[in-house]
Amino acid sequence: MIRAKNSSGKTLLLNSIMYALGLEGALKPGKQGILTTALTRSVKVRGAERPVRQSWIDLEITNGRDSITIRRYPVPPEGIKPDLITVWDGPLLTESRNEVVSEPRYYYVGRGGTAQNEAGFHNYLARFLGWDLPVVPTYSGREVPLYLQVLAALFFVEQKQGWSGIVPKMPTQYQIREPLRRSIEFYLRLDVMERARRRSELEQGLAVLRAEYSALRGALDAAAHVSNARVVNTSEFGSAAFYRSVLFGAESGEADASHVLTVFHQDQWINLEEMLSNLQTRISEMGEVQRSRLTEAEASALSAVLSEARDRLRQITLDLQSLDDSANMTYMQRGILEKRRRLLEQEQRRYKDIAALENLGAQYSAHAIRHHDCPTCQQSLDGTESLSGAPVLTTTESAALVGQQLETISNVINDAEVGARANEAARGSLEQEAGEVRARIRAIQADLEAEAPDVSVARLQARIAAETRYQELLRLRDNAQVTVSDLLDVQQRSKLVKQELDELGEEVLTAQDAAKLNNWQRELQRLLSTFGFVVFAPGEITIDSQAMRPAHGDSDLGFQGSASDGLKLRWAYLLSLVRVSGRMGGCHPSLLLLDGPRMYDVEPRAMQAFLRSCSQLQSDSGKAQIFVTLSEERAVIEAWLSGCEYEVVHIPDKLLN
Repeated sequence: MIRAKNSSGKTLLLNSIMYALGLEGALKPGKQGILTTALTRSVKVRGAERPVRQSWIDLEITNGRDSITIRRYPVPPEGIKPDLITVWDGPLLTESRNEVVSEPRYYYVGRGGTAQNEAGFHNYLARFLGWDLPVVPTYSGREVPLYLQVLAALFFVEQKQGWSGIVPKMPTQYQIREPLRRSIEFYLRLDVMERARRRSELEQGLAVLRAEYSALRGALDAAAHVSNARVVNTSEFGSAAFYRSVLFGAESGEADASHVLTVFHQDQWINLEEMLSNLQTRISEMGEVQRSRLTEAEASALSAVLSEARDRLRQITLDLQSLDDSANMTYMQRGILEKRRRLLEQEQRRYKDIAALENLGAQYSAHAIRHHDCPTCQQSLDGTESLSGAPVLTTTESAALVGQQLETISNVINDAEVGARANEAARGSLEQEAGEVRARIRAIQADLEAEAPDVSVARLQARIAAETRYQELLRLRDNAQVTVSDLLDVQQRSKLVKQELDELGEEVLTAQDAAKLNNWQRELQRLLSTFGFVVFAPGEITIDSQAMRPAHGDSDLGFQGSASDGLKLRWAYLLSLVRVSGRMGGCHPSLLLLDGPRMYDVEPRAMQAFLRSCSQLQSDSGKAQIFVTLSEERAVIEAWLSGCEYEVVHIPDKLLN
């Protein structure tokens, strides 16, 4: 109980706690001030107005195992900015400061990455509380962490506007969809939130598979188009047919590319397999002609040409093997380079965090170097080779060096990709040449084994054209076979993802979720009865499982009943959530900061019941911690809480003017 007269600093005290935690966004959007002029601009000293040259807030918190002390400056000393937060291990406010104090750690708030980056204070605070913040959708279509500023709206109520309405006012500047519902799901650890997270993962996985399918299908269509062919027996990704039947009619899980492609020939589309068979027949027929015996000179010349062709084919085979070896080596090297690039990107982010902290005034680098630790990976540098007195790079210089390394690695990866594409082009060219050389070898062998052909030039050209077309379609079939297999694999993986997505069903409550909400509803009704809620029978008040708001039948309670009944409903909503979360394995911090909960001239009997409920509020994890500010006389408070466990901090006059 923080007891003081009005305008004595009660609100400033609670707001200072929120400010020290970087949670002022739960009160007001943007960087609007929540602290009074006594901490930010001027203060009266012996009746005279004096400027505030420096002010800070120290806050000690514990998670039940460890304690930390936090400092944040509303008016910082020179070289430090207000968005810097300093953290010491240990309870420095409640224990002697004469003990050895650990070196401070520095974090930032009020900028991007506060909830995600290692140097972000809310990332650290969530881990300190044992929270794994879920990712939730926004109105812009992005996904963001469930920010602590949003969660704070369920454990902090400010005095001026916070008590209006029957549910907390949720911050809207973060554009999170249904912030109240997502916060309740998190605090109660409802299965529906885990299913929503999994659903988001699966939908993202389907988007990746869709892109992969589109790329493969595009490559197959492009290759077919070059050879005047087209793809048949396929389905659009995500269609009913795509999930109902197997692509290309491949019920066995495999498909022959010859049955997937059709070729346009003589004003009609025919199966690729049939086209290849027809070409083989034509080539064979054109080869069955009357021959005459070659002369010795002609045979010798053809033998020399045959030898050259075989040598060239052997060389092409070696070149293809070399290209394959080079491609495998490039693939391995690219994997190593990509891993190195990811590490460098992580290191660059750390340096950016360090630079941001130093820009806010933290002595981060000096602290790291003084302890002989790497400022990015925190590993010890003891025992590493170094030159005594050698210059040490600044954070900016180190970040620039990492940036140069990252640029170099990226350039090498890009060069490797260009080289891989060049290898592919060279391989295709060599494969085409190999086909032509093989055809030439077969023709020469036929001439040497029999007699020189006695055919017309037109007949010879027709055979060459047929053989060329045959080889072209063979290459199309062989290359398409790989893509067809990849498309079938993508479809199979997509079906598995879609099956799991369908099994998740709609966002309906599991039996365990329903039990938690039923417990919450019963606790809410019990407290309403205790507080003297009269506009409806307390047993008629329910919790809407979709909106997570109190309801009466099918109607919203927002505009019904008296203001005092609305206030009682608000009290019951907050207290019942704390109790049920602790009892049912939730993760509410069991903390409430309630600034001036006696609004709308609520009757003393109801106020007494509320305060006694606060004193008795506990869960399976232990007692909750409730901060309440009041202006009642101390004797009244003592009468209300007779026999209860409580503590009153009495402020007889203004501490700061």
